[in-house]
Amino acid sequence: MDALPRLVRGDDVQVLLIAAPELNSQDKAVLQELVAEERRAEYRRMVVDRMLEEIVVLAENPADDGTRARVFAWLVANGRLDIRFAFPKHIEAPGIFHEKMGVFDFADEARVAFTGSANETLGGHRLNYESIDVYRSWVAGDAERVRTKAAQFDEAWENDAEGLDVERPSAETVARLRARAPRKLPRSRVSQPTGGSEDRRWRHQEEAVKAFLEKRSGVLEMATGTGKTRTTLKILQRLIESRELQGAVVATDGTDLLDQWAGELDDWTLRSQRPWLVYRQYERHREVGEFALGPEGGILVISRSQLPKALRRIPQAAMGGMLVVHDEVHGLGVPSLVTSLKGKHLPFRWRLGLSATPERSYDEDGNRFILEEIGPTIYEFPLEAAIARGVLSEFDYVPLPYELTDGDRKRITGVYARRAARKREGDPMSNEEFWNELAKVYKTAEMKPQVFTEYLEEHAELLRDCIIFVETKEYGDGLLESLHEHTTKYRTYYAEDDREHLEQFARKEIDCLITCHRISQGIDLRSLRTVVLFASARSKLETIQRIGRCLRVDPDRPGKRALVVDFVRDNGPSAGDGEIPSADEERRDWLTSLSRVRRTENA
Repeated sequence: MDALPRLVRGDDVQVLLIAAPELNSQDKAVLQELVAEERRAEYRRMVVDRMLEEIVVLAENPADDGTRARVFAWLVANGRLDIRFAFPKHIEAPGIFHEKMGVFDFADEARVAFTGSANETLGGHRLNYESIDVYRSWVAGDAERVRTKAAQFDEAWENDAEGLDVERPSAETVARLRARAPRKLPRSRVSQPTGGSEDRRWRHQEEAVKAFLEKRSGVLEMATGTGKTRTTLKILQRLIESRELQGAVVATDGTDLLDQWAGELDDWTLRSQRPWLVYRQYERHREVGEFALGPEGGILVISRSQLPKALRRIPQAAMGGMLVVHDEVHGLGVPSLVTSLKGKHLPFRWRLGLSATPERSYDEDGNRFILEEIGPTIYEFPLEAAIARGVLSEFDYVPLPYELTDGDRKRITGVYARRAARKREGDPMSNEEFWNELAKVYKTAEMKPQVFTEYLEEHAELLRDCIIFVETKEYGDGLLESLHEHTTKYRTYYAEDDREHLEQFARKEIDCLITCHRISQGIDLRSLRTVVLFASARSKLETIQRIGRCLRVDPDRPGKRALVVDFVRDNGPSAGDGEIPSADEERRDWLTSLSRVRRTENA
């Protein structure tokens, strides 16, 4: 499905597709029980219509699956895709139509036929030996094979193939699919308000492009939601137009973010009409070998953990004409990569880092490594500037005071006791470990839920279009009773099993989401208005990422004003040996200042 938009940009392209529906156990049982062929055919048509009805429903989903469904609907509605479904006639043991072959017909009457496919499942990669055979009509030895494959396809398409029943979707189902189809082919997921490059609010992107092209290496420090991806695409475009760039590598962490990059790059190559290929090397995708064989004209999207092995396969000479991009560049500074990637970026002619907050807290070695491998920060567009210019929305900030309970103080005393014990044993806690243990006590402070419950009594409306960030599932579960007093339209999002809850929130089917996750940038949450921070790290990075989701402008609500609710510990005597620096106070002062920023005409 990801490849189909590439095939149909021209008006003269049509795809004829024979697919095999995957029958569930109930469908198989029914087909086995039915004796009359007429009844079997009727049931097969019902299965076909049911599958397409599921796509009709899925097209309403704003997430990636919904985008694919809308692409499918657009292709059908515009006559670019004609699909039929094949059922083998083995009623006693119904299987699937497993033939994998196809024919390309070109305008000059040339033809290419293929048979076989690459199994993209994990089991297929590990266990199977697979191949694809390709035949060309202009090659003497291939011509007859091309004719044979074309005849086989035509026979199946017309339902004349022995042992096969081919069903068409009903006219009614196709009509419903067409009704759900977008007027235009779904395109880029990078959101930017109307105005594009003519909109002066977004001129920071051109400034960032200019800064990078002058320096050729360094970090663009740009607030979440201000267009780091779009800026990178502009850099790619300029380097290609100058005929300098031969290839590129984009590295980051997290499947959602990698999928987003691959999708944006695919869309960019389609819109630019340039013959660049996008390769993937993460999760189930294994395409680094193809990229390494011929990186010219290719862009590799790769998980950062796989980058050390990948760079050993790419010819060093080729890197002299390549760009390497690290999104969320602070992730490059983890100790394992500091060891395995030392000096590996230097052969790249261009080196680009992207982050809202590139500096790693408590990690001088990691920060030094990023500086050596990628370079210094060469351009900044912080939250303050983004809000003042109207790129991000203004927001109100509500810091709710809380106090430590006796139970909290006992836990803090325990942290100090463990630190002292570790020191006596010759295994001292690092500063980072010590502060993280203390921070967890504050993030899960016992009084916060009570304070929030009291606040909700007067401000229950904040639960609409709201995400509540907590430290742990157990802590979040303790909030559910209070939430239930004000709304039943809430869900939790603690694991991938709950991803549907995130998508329900994106579709506005529920009002409130409780999570301890970082929310994927691939999910469109522009309608999000309120963020509640039960847990937030001392580092600004996590806070910026979390509040950044509700600061995104919403074209449907031009006057949107966001709300950030926070919890700030009242000063009091600290446990242990000396005053504990208050991360809550630092965050309160920063967010208070940020909330006072107002949009100005000449920002």
